[in-house]
Amino acid sequence: MSSLRDFSIPEAYNQIRSMDTLVGLEPIVDWNALGSMVSSLFKNNTEKGGRPNFDEITMIRTLFIQELYGLSDEATERELYDRISFRHFLHYPDKMPDARTIWLFRERLSSSGMDKKLWEAIWKQFNDRGIRIEKGVIQDASYIESDHGKHGRRKPPVPVDPEPPQMTKNEETGESPGKGDAADPDQKKKMTKAQKKAAKIKASEKKRLSKEERRSSKTRRSKDGTFTKKDNRTHFGYKLHSSVGVDMPLIREFVVTTAALHDANVDLSVPDMPCYRDKGYQGAPCRGLNGTMDHASRNNPLSIDQVRRNLRISRKRSPGERPYSIIKGKFNGDHVYVTMVRRVRVKAMFKCFCYNLFTLMNLKKRGKIAAAM
Repeated sequence: MSSLRDFSIPEAYNQIRSMDTLVGLEPIVDWNALGSMVSSLFKNNTEKGGRPNFDEITMIRTLFIQELYGLSDEATERELYDRISFRHFLHYPDKMPDARTIWLFRERLSSSGMDKKLWEAIWKQFNDRGIRIEKGVIQDASYIESDHGKHGRRKPPVPVDPEPPQMTKNEETGESPGKGDAADPDQKKKMTKAQKKAAKIKASEKKRLSKEERRSSKTRRSKDGTFTKKDNRTHFGYKLHSSVGVDMPLIREFVVTTAALHDANVDLSVPDMPCYRDKGYQGAPCRGLNGTMDHASRNNPLSIDQVRRNLRISRKRSPGERPYSIIKGKFNGDHVYVTMVRRVRVKAMFKCFCYNLFTLMNLKKRGKIAAAM
């Protein structure tokens, strides 16, 4: 088996090397430095001991592959054994991580906040190579859909009418009403109103699901996701806010929130740098030079100067839509199955990481950053 792994599989990989995207992405960052950062997450090297963990570099590369190709944990485990290019990217380990190991490693990153440190370490490597954002940023946001889990909700108790319905004459005497003994119309009207009220209470209780109940549920329902509506379309889940460089089209910062949080509540501008934003950010604070588009209001149309200013800002901020187009279209990042903001944050970090490496690889091919890389 050793000879098969050490010779036959690498030899077969050489036949598809020219078609492998991972070949161009791997040398852009120092993976060993990233692996040494997350080694502190494991405590099995103490006196208490414990089961040996997978190599940290292998796990980071695994999460990178997962988000690059938009795979679930189970699909990632299957593809690691099936695809030669994945094995080559992981440097042919003796054993591949299974779905549970992948989930637990992502959970360690999210609960400890190590994903934020990884992101800063990645950008430190970029800065050391001369890759910087100096001419301003573009801020925008996009929805990440999630499963709101309609089934499996806890049923509320059936409300009891405060007053029982009054009995008719025939009910008091125990006689059955005849054809001419119709029920009292006022009583019938009261019963109808009570039934409507009970149905309304039941419907409102069914729609309202507290945060504590969501967190204690054992379903795949999102625990932090919220509903919002935009352009007559309902969204449920989360929102990815990002700032992209004007001169270097890379994602510099990102924040993950629930879908209901308005874009104006997140400020990703950089002091002393222009920040170009759309009309939805009007009136929002800005740490940098405010490049927010003006928004017309009722009985207050935009002036000619404001319209021209909006056109100039629109040309500047249009490249800010590209990251979401690639993340959703190429990396399948428009939907998540994890159930908390911190877990979505880790997946979003690796999506942004994939986008940055993918962009740098294309810039290198066109000769725009050859000296830096």
